[in-house]
Amino acid sequence: MVEKKEIKTKKELEMEAAEKKAIQTEGEEIPVEKEHITTETEETPIETKLEKGRSTAQKIFEDMINTFRDKQGDFEKAMSEYSVSTSKLSMDMVETDNDIIVKTDLPGVKKEDIVIDLTEDSLEIMAIFEDESEFKSDNFIKKERRYGEAKRAITLPKMVKIDEASAKFDNGVLTVVIPKEEKKRHTLKVD
Repeated sequence: MVEKKEIKTKKELEMEAAEKKAIQTEGEEIPVEKEHITTETEETPIETKLEKGRSTAQKIFEDMINTFRDKQGDFEKAMSEYSVSTSKLSMDMVETDNDIIVKTDLPGVKKEDIVIDLTEDSLEIMAIFEDESEFKSDNFIKKERRYGEAKRAITLPKMVKIDEASAKFDNGVLTVVIPKEEKKRHTLKVD
């Protein structure tokens, strides 16, 4: 590494001379504090400092996101104990060789109160839960059963045949069977 020669100003030279001589006050020698002057080789470029700060902030953010993902199930379980969600239906989706099967629990719902909307790539189920409570007072100790309209829309993993889909409602469980669309292939002839 090539050493850089420092060019000093007159003031810097005077300060060095003052440092070399000790100031005498009442017979005591008091050293003069040296001012630390950084050279170019000691300085850290601002870009390096910014990059270190950026990487530290990014690591903190990634750790925070990973913690949220890890604790999401615990959070949802804890929140469900304090609130009753009437808008989300629980669903199971299974893919077989030929079909996509979706099951939804709809206890207490009449068949007439279920609406199923199906497109080539999504399924939406809406159900109306009637308030069948025989107790009309406000003296409930606990009330967790859902009432009102509940909806759920999901994206299907494959394209499906809408016209061949079927739905069955038995003992409070809705089962929707949707045949998958076969992949279409067309061989082109090169001219």
